[in-house]
Amino acid sequence: MNLIERTNLIVYLKSSKHERQIRKFGHIVYSNKKDKWLSIYIDHDKTEDILEQLIKLKYVVDVQVSPYNTLERQYESVHRG
Repeated sequence: MNLIERTNLIVYLKSSKHERQIRKFGHIVYSNKKDKWLSIYIDHDKTEDILEQLIKLKYVVDVQVSPYNTLERQYESVHRG
C-alpha cells in the first residue's frame, strides 16, 4: 500500500455556503461556518495548481498552506545530566 503525501490548506471564504464547491479540490476535514474558513487536504504533487485555482475563485478570500510540514518534530532535552 502506497501512502500519498498530502498538504493541509486553510481556505477563507466570503460565505460558508460555498463549501460544497471547494469539495472538488480535496478532502475537507473541518469547516467553521461562523468564521467562514475550512481545512482541506490535497495531494502534495498538485499543491501549486490547486493554490492557483483556489485564489482565482471569486468567493475565496485567502488561502494559506499549513505550517505543519515546516515545524521541527524532533525534540531533544535541553538539560543533560
